Amino acid sequence: MNQNYEAMYHDMFKRLNTRKKFTIYKVEGEKVIVQEDQEICGEKEPKRHEFNNAKELDEFIYQENKAERDIENQLSGDDMPYR
Repeated sequence: MNQNYEAMYHDMFKRLNTRKKFTIYKVEGEKVIVQEDQEICGEKEPKRHEFNNAKELDEFIYQENKAERDIENQLSGDDMPYR
């Protein structure tokens, strides 16, 4: 059963389209832990996000992709926030 969850989470994780570096750290039944590799002042600072089910992970992926699209739109458009 754990293999089914792991395969499902990996398929969902492929939809994550962002410049941030995320990896699946651990899958325990329905629970999944995603690690974000952040680099602050040259030091690697891993940050972990825990999700209790697929719906929570799906919402996280949606929010991250939306934030990335917003950044892309700001950078590619003429309406820069500081102009």
